[in-house]
Amino acid sequence: MNWYDKAIVYQIYPKSFQDTNDDGIGDLQGVIAHLDYIKNLGFNTIWLNPIFVSPQVDNGYDVSNYFAIDPILGDMDDFTEMMDKAHHLGLHIILDLPINHTSDQHPWFKDAVNNPNSIFKDYYIWHKQVNGHEPNNWGSFFGGSVWEKNPNNSEEYYFHLFDKKMPDLNWKNPEVRKSIADIAKFWIEKGVDGFRLDAFIHIAKANLEQNSLIQDEQFPADDTFYAKLPKVKDYLATFVREIKDFKPDTFLFGEASSANALDAAEYTRPDEDGCDVVVNSGNYGEVYDDSNPDVPGFFQTRRLSLDRLKKTYVTWESVLANISLPTLTWGNHDISRLRDRLNLPIDNEDVSKLLATLMYLQRGMPIIYYGEEIGMHGLKYQQVSDFDDQRAVDLINTLHKKSFKDEEILKLLNNQDEMTARGPMQWDDSQYCGFSNKEPWNWGQTDETNVSAELKDSKSLATFYKNLLSMKKHDCFTNGDYQLLITDPEIYAYLRQTRDNKGIVVTNFSNKVKKFTLPEEKWKKVLANKVKLTNNELILDPWGSCALESKI
Repeated sequence: MNWYDKAIVYQIYPKSFQDTNDDGIGDLQGVIAHLDYIKNLGFNTIWLNPIFVSPQVDNGYDVSNYFAIDPILGDMDDFTEMMDKAHHLGLHIILDLPINHTSDQHPWFKDAVNNPNSIFKDYYIWHKQVNGHEPNNWGSFFGGSVWEKNPNNSEEYYFHLFDKKMPDLNWKNPEVRKSIADIAKFWIEKGVDGFRLDAFIHIAKANLEQNSLIQDEQFPADDTFYAKLPKVKDYLATFVREIKDFKPDTFLFGEASSANALDAAEYTRPDEDGCDVVVNSGNYGEVYDDSNPDVPGFFQTRRLSLDRLKKTYVTWESVLANISLPTLTWGNHDISRLRDRLNLPIDNEDVSKLLATLMYLQRGMPIIYYGEEIGMHGLKYQQVSDFDDQRAVDLINTLHKKSFKDEEILKLLNNQDEMTARGPMQWDDSQYCGFSNKEPWNWGQTDETNVSAELKDSKSLATFYKNLLSMKKHDCFTNGDYQLLITDPEIYAYLRQTRDNKGIVVTNFSNKVKKFTLPEEKWKKVLANKVKLTNNELILDPWGSCALESKI
């Protein structure tokens, strides 16, 4: 068994975690300041969003120097101090590694556009214009075409799946694969324990001569041509082999936003060189309200469907049973926060405790976004002009053309836009939440919850998370098989079992009192909220949740 088979991951957005030099931006010293907090909650692994030098067009995912820390976050001395202190506490560190693209300010790309004979030209994807236009009509995820003209050659285009300042790397080129592996090795030698491979499912592209079949848009975004293509596995395998040969216990955590369970199985097969686990963005049991087709899907109102969630995890647990661990998460930096996004029936800590119990004691690897443990909401901006991320700007422009009022657009953005989830960590009740003495880089109306208050309350959500993560380390909840139980539609219950122990989780997703009869064994409550156990019958108050254990 590898160390990461028992990983409990805490995701930190460094710019928003803790500012220690009063510039309004979080930094590595801010991470260092709270390593004990993270350890005491029960986490053993930290995933940091990108910390490399970047123009910050896409908040660090546009890297211009992979071998240095961005000055807004600190320097290599800060990084070394963070690694040393984390390892002393028994914490592993995972870095976010963008491998699909670089910044247009990266030396490779700058040389490629400025030097006709550059050895780095083939590090990127190029195509001549076709009939005076873009080579094809593929659409970028950030809007518009995937093609942008070479600034020094008007007849030539480069490919960018995301922002035009983020040109895609050409993974067909073995030198690109070697260069990315060399970057990873550099950081492994600095002590890094693993990497989140950002957007790895996009590193292979289809025949560039093809046009999208969707013709009702000028530049439709179509995954068919640049996601999960067969060559992804080949390119990934060469990278993984080199890294695992260099340091076998390096954790490779693949980000595949559109992957389903079968995709995850293919990318994590133990008999092939692939990722150790894969995380996607579709396992939240969401049902979209598509009653207004003028609103793009990402911004439509959503609700949590317990039935859909059950079907999702039955599928993932069964497909990955003998292959790899599912990843268990309620969110990340790319979507709005859980308590805003899912339009929950009520908004209180009982529901948050239920959702945590339901999700994280399943078979799999918990990945918990900073602030979730205290029930943080996303930021609430006061006007649409406060939003400047590309997806939000596109929505505002689109809906203005369709005569939507600003207040309607603002509600959609505050509920769904990812920038609302990147607000400052709320450490205390001071002016800027204890994050900084200066107005944070990303600021809006916040809620009243904070770490200081939560840690003083034995019944708080943070205390509950600490107890929950302690339970997660028990044998049955770490290594046990998984079986979803057939129950009342408003109850989510499952069994975890090893040779020596059984665990059962029961949650009441309703505003009514529910009864649940346990199997005829001697059960002990190990984690509970608003639940009574009498003989072998559970009485669950509205939004009650519990975990129980039994010796075999």
